This record gives sequence, structure tokens and C-alpha cells, in this order.
Amino acid sequence: MILVLVLWLCAFLYPLSSDAADAAGPHGESLKRVEDYLNAITTIAADFTQVAPDGSLAGGKFFLKRPGKMRWQYDPPTPILMIANGSQMVYYDYQLQQVSYIPIDSTLASFLARGHISLTDPFITIEKFEETPGMVRLTLHQADKPEAGKLTLEFSDSPLQIRNMVITDAQGQVTTVALNNAQFGAELERKMFEFEDPRKRMRN
Repeated sequence: MILVLVLWLCAFLYPLSSDAADAAGPHGESLKRVEDYLNAITTIAADFTQVAPDGSLAGGKFFLKRPGKMRWQYDPPTPILMIANGSQMVYYDYQLQQVSYIPIDSTLASFLARGHISLTDPFITIEKFEETPGMVRLTLHQADKPEAGKLTLEFSDSPLQIRNMVITDAQGQVTTVALNNAQFGAELERKMFEFEDPRKRMRN
């Protein structure tokens, strides 16, 4: 299930742009507010809790540095580290000593890491936009592959702040990732987003 999350959390990195207020119909101003908020984010450091479709829990640390860089560091007993460096995602299972390199342009949704986030570019379709007291919810999917699944971003309001990511895969299985204790704009070292294959050290 974590590998499915990787495939969802590694794309949407194309620097397309548009004006959400002009192009998004009746929700244009609200979407522009969300778009401006997302584009103002430079870094995020947060704890995360992941709930898989079977109800199992995993957690760890999430780091984002725009453009293009992310780090998902799972807590034990989940032996997984994922790093996006701007061109590819590295998926490392340190229990099995297996490393996978996934080209970012072959995956779907590292939406938050894009150099410029546009909610009206032709690559995505906004499926639903909801505003309720204290909550804003945005659901989108890849325009040319709606059957591949969808991503929902949930924000608390007043002030606007991202709280949850809900990933629905092609089979309708839902994974929820909650961000907690988030810090925005902190300095993050470049080496956090670099991966040195430990198997090379073992062979030496």
C-alpha cells in the first residue's frame, strides 16, 4: 500500500500556470485563495499519520521543500524511506535492502511540490470543491486518466492550513494521510533530500 502512495505522491510537478479566479467558475475566488496559499509554501516539516484501506496505521516525518523535493520517513516498524529530489522518487525498503527509482514524470501526484501550483491547468480536473464551517476540501484527478484515482486535499480555515491528503486509487481503495504539528517556512538542509544507496557501502 505504501508503494501505491509513492506513485500518487510523485507527480503533478509540471510548471503549468493559469488564473484560478478567471477559469474556475463559481468557486473561482475561493480556488484562487487556495492556490495562493499553496504557492506561498516554501517548506513543510510535519509529523504524519497514514491510515491504509485495511485500517492499519503508519506514521513518521514528512518534509517538503519546493520545488520538487519531499521526504517521507516512516517510523518503525515500517521500514520505508521515500525521497523525491526533483527528478525522481527513491523508494527504499531498508529491511529488504531494496531500492526503487521512480521517474517523477511517470507518476501522478506530488502536487504540493510543484514549482508553481495551478488549479486550472489542463493536466488536472477539479472533481469537487467544498467549503464548510472551518473546513475547505478540494478533490482533483488527472484529466486524461480519471479512472486512475483521485486526490483530496483538506484544509482547516481561518487561517487556511493544509491538514489531510486523501488518496483514492483506481480500485476505490482510500488512504488518508494526516499532517500534524506542521511547521512552515523552516530552513531544511539540502542533504535531507539526497539519497546515498547503503548497499554500495555494504559492497565496499
